[in-house]
Amino acid sequence: MKISVGTKFGLVLLLAGLLIPGSFFAQEDETGEDDTGWGELIAEYGTWAAEPGGIGDNVVSITDPLAPFDDTLQGFSRDARHEDYSRVGAELAGNRGRLMVTWYAHDGDARISGRDPGNFIFGQLLSLQLYAGLSNDGLADAFEATSTTALRDLKIEYSRVAFSNSRMIGRWNIGFRKLKFRTDTDATYYALVPTFPAFVPPLTTGLPDLTPRPETASLASAYEGTGLTGGLEFEAPLWRDKFSVEGSIGVSLLDGNVETGYESSNHYYTLLGVILDPPYDELADYVITNVGGTSVLVGTAASVEQETLDAGLRSDSISRSSQVYELSFGARVRPLRFMDVFGGYRVIHYGGVGVDLRPRNITIVGNTVNATDASETDRSATYRGFYFGVGFHF
Repeated sequence: MKISVGTKFGLVLLLAGLLIPGSFFAQEDETGEDDTGWGELIAEYGTWAAEPGGIGDNVVSITDPLAPFDDTLQGFSRDARHEDYSRVGAELAGNRGRLMVTWYAHDGDARISGRDPGNFIFGQLLSLQLYAGLSNDGLADAFEATSTTALRDLKIEYSRVAFSNSRMIGRWNIGFRKLKFRTDTDATYYALVPTFPAFVPPLTTGLPDLTPRPETASLASAYEGTGLTGGLEFEAPLWRDKFSVEGSIGVSLLDGNVETGYESSNHYYTLLGVILDPPYDELADYVITNVGGTSVLVGTAASVEQETLDAGLRSDSISRSSQVYELSFGARVRPLRFMDVFGGYRVIHYGGVGVDLRPRNITIVGNTVNATDASETDRSATYRGFYFGVGFHF
């Protein structure tokens, strides 16, 4: 069950309403610390409008016959999406440190498509190149593709004040991090208007089974890893304790595994078991006759068949060591003694959290593809964007 942002924000305010009144009645000693002697609870809830990038999931290249050196890659354009960013923990009295748990989840999706009927200018990057495209040259005149991403990031950190003066407070932190990252990419490539002489009317009516079928390809990668995290946090008060600027840097070293899979379906034409080569003149050798009121196809084309070549490769466990680098800068306002309002800009780079697995050397037995070798390309993701939220101290 997915709880809306408004509902979660309301729950935080309700919790604050239940716990805050007690803080007004808490007695403080001469040092300014409360009588409980253990510290205070911290709860922060915010939203981060993060835009994922750098995933490297290009699905098509665009060729220009007049500029052979200007082929370009085209991938997904991803927009920023607001997702919850929560922190809860406790500040222990007497500078005994702070324990915080941070949780962030982000789900994204993107789509891309292109059409130029009759002009085969789109390179099928995701397809197995054997028999890809109508002319077996890996080109299509239309395509559409989708991509989804899912990130789950958990941190448990302990921190203490490293230095403190009238201008700045610095803290070091160290802890545990658990990360999950998944990407799924699917692409479909078309031959909408075949340009070969054989593909002329009434082919689509006389030989509907030989109309070029769409070719598909997909790639999935799921990473899960754990490890150590550490970093520094800075806070510089600018106006008493009411307004300050803050920043943080952090590094995490993770060890994990990737489950990845690849699938591709291409098509080709055969005549009596023999694979045909473009421009498929055999498809033009047919006539349609009427026998007893029934249309009958006569000629070589009647014996041509369209076959499918399916190729797939998967790995359930590829070991990967990954790194996470994060940087943030923002400001914090304290309108009330027990409440903060904060905002800023955050960048987190997740390095080596995906694998692009492809067949490299293959052998063909009938319609079966046997991969004798495979290529593995590491993938990363960078999330960047503005954040804002509210925090309470109980």
